[in-house]
Amino acid sequence: MNILYGNGIDDDFPAIQEMLDSGKSVVTLPAPEKHYVIGKTLKIHSDQELKTGRYTRIVLKDGANCAMLENADFDGGNKNVCVDGGIWDMNHNRQKPNPYHFPDPDTGEKFEDAVKRLGFDKTTSKTLIRGCYTGMCFRFCTVKNLDFRNVTIVNPVIYGVQCAYTEDFSFENIVFEYNEGSPKLWNMDGIHIEGGCKNGTFRNLKGACHDDLLAFTTDDSLYGPISNMEVDGIFAERCHSAVRMLSAGTPLRNIHIRDVYGSFYVYCICMTKYYEEKKERGNFDNIVIENVFAHSAEGTCDVTWKYPFIEIGQNVNIGNLEIANLYRNEKEFNVDTVSIGKNAAIGKMTLRSVTQTNETGKPLRFIYNAGEIETLILSGVETGSDPVLTGDGMVKKLIER
Repeated sequence: MNILYGNGIDDDFPAIQEMLDSGKSVVTLPAPEKHYVIGKTLKIHSDQELKTGRYTRIVLKDGANCAMLENADFDGGNKNVCVDGGIWDMNHNRQKPNPYHFPDPDTGEKFEDAVKRLGFDKTTSKTLIRGCYTGMCFRFCTVKNLDFRNVTIVNPVIYGVQCAYTEDFSFENIVFEYNEGSPKLWNMDGIHIEGGCKNGTFRNLKGACHDDLLAFTTDDSLYGPISNMEVDGIFAERCHSAVRMLSAGTPLRNIHIRDVYGSFYVYCICMTKYYEEKKERGNFDNIVIENVFAHSAEGTCDVTWKYPFIEIGQNVNIGNLEIANLYRNEKEFNVDTVSIGKNAAIGKMTLRSVTQTNETGKPLRFIYNAGEIETLILSGVETGSDPVLTGDGMVKKLIER
């Protein structure tokens, strides 16, 4: 039997993995003398819960250069997986740097070259890439019934959590402690939902991330539809962004985002194609955004650019979009509140109970439309002296209530 040290020095991976491999339905880590250290990626199995004290720290060993935890079977899949508790510290400055931007310091190989070497094709694969360093903290792929709760993630190299081809899952009471980059404050998503996911809930997400706090991407690291997502409670000050939705053809549908609080330095929420070189149009439908109490913020030393507060990119199709109970009190940055890009096409767009307060001393456009809207419904929209609707796009039917 392997020894569980918990002294902050010796590697606890063998003992913890042995506990997980025992087949016990609940694996509980006792309070350590100091903190746990793991030198390899923990693998959690089906019908299993890993339970840790809420403030028990688990630290990735210097030079481990791997994820901290994954489900055991990316290919065959797992079911009924739960991670509950713990402060998971990726010890990022003692791992290899962000592979998206910096070559492997040992081999000089770039991430995109590693992907080619491994023959990985994100357009057809149903499993996340393996065999190279990704910089992710947690990764889940092909899981049914995933419960991830009461976890703090500290300074991952890139994403806190990457999740793909997973259904019937929840993330609840998650704290992001991101204050240092590896070496730049880039690509540090909170939870990144890749293609093939459905039926997910996200509640009580807190802390500033240095990329999207929550991302839904159907055509990014893995291609596949995303549907039926409920987001309830994002709390973040001076965060890169609250929610990204990305589609370059594959559908992203039935997304309900509510109760967003704080300040965001690139954008608050976006729906974009992103990969403009792709010929397909973005494909979105039934998107509801409500109860947003937020404003723009100053960027970081590594990211100074800004996009509209709610950005709808060019060359996208959106069937139905509703924005309700949006309150933006802007004191410094006069980026558009809602911007609709060139060649965007929206079937029905509703804005109700919206208040924009402008204290920037500059004009602040509420809706800037360069696309085409079949039906635009405005109800209870207050923008002070700033115009409600500008731009050279088309609105075929305008209803004001």
